[in-house]
Amino acid sequence: MANMIPNPALNGQSRFAEIVIILSVFSVISTVAVGMRCYARLFILRCFGRDDGVMVAAQALTLASAIAIGLEAQYGLGRHTWTVPPENLIPYMKAFYASIVVYNIAVCLTKISILLQYKRLFSNPIMQRITLWALCFLAAWAVALAFLLTLICQPVSAFWNPTVSGKCLDAPTIWYIMAGVNLVSDFAILTLPMPVIKSLQLPQRQKIMLIAVFCLGFFPCAVSIYRIRTLKAATETPDPMYDNVDAATWSFLELTTGVLAACLPTLRPIFIAVMPRLFGASGARTTSGGVQSTHGARPFVSQDSSRYGTGNSNGSGKAFEIT
Repeated sequence: MANMIPNPALNGQSRFAEIVIILSVFSVISTVAVGMRCYARLFILRCFGRDDGVMVAAQALTLASAIAIGLEAQYGLGRHTWTVPPENLIPYMKAFYASIVVYNIAVCLTKISILLQYKRLFSNPIMQRITLWALCFLAAWAVALAFLLTLICQPVSAFWNPTVSGKCLDAPTIWYIMAGVNLVSDFAILTLPMPVIKSLQLPQRQKIMLIAVFCLGFFPCAVSIYRIRTLKAATETPDPMYDNVDAATWSFLELTTGVLAACLPTLRPIFIAVMPRLFGASGARTTSGGVQSTHGARPFVSQDSSRYGTGNSNGSGKAFEIT
């Protein structure tokens, strides 16, 4: 900001409308997706699981992120820094800090929901163990994030109040570490079920559709990669309030696309009702992967009410139902 040279010709520029449109549209889309998921699980399958509850919490924090970014915009985000009144700086930085906190918690909860969904869907013992390890890693990472975000400045109020004397860690380095861990874990979680899915003896059309649904998770990964580029631009610009818009909006897009990718596989009961010929009954089961696959227009529940279908004859697998 010290190298910033005001350009009066740019005083009227504002990206406020762009911010509001992105926040509004994708808040509605992700909320509808979570709402449809809850409807399918509560009223069609009548079995609301832990992964669904965690996803509701993740969506609540995604909306909280939208509110925090909206407050940033109210106090200057999207306008050139030299046009923002000095009294807006502290509330802007408070909203910025809040957006960082809720973003990171929402990302963790979304991934935890996906892993819990894997535990519900895949009975393969190796898959179950890997999923448990991944959940433990995410829990440890969440604790580490809590310490990082708390200790980024001492006292923490020095983050948003320049009049408070204190010591702060190098914020860009922390942002890059967080973004890097998020990206690596995104790819790891996305590829985790692929070997099991490929082993399913399904009709070719449904197998392709199933893989395609899970591969939609590559889109949030692509968003995460682009977001890292926007972080670099935001940390190096002399006009942070204007140039931080991309980092803020792409962070929000990463949250919402992650929620969408996590919810789409659970919407099959609704798709069956709308397009029964495309998503209707067919069945298949594996013999080597410890996974039984049963796909039908009418879901059924085993003796273990947290799973769908019946187990293998040797008891090593449970039904595989994308719900």
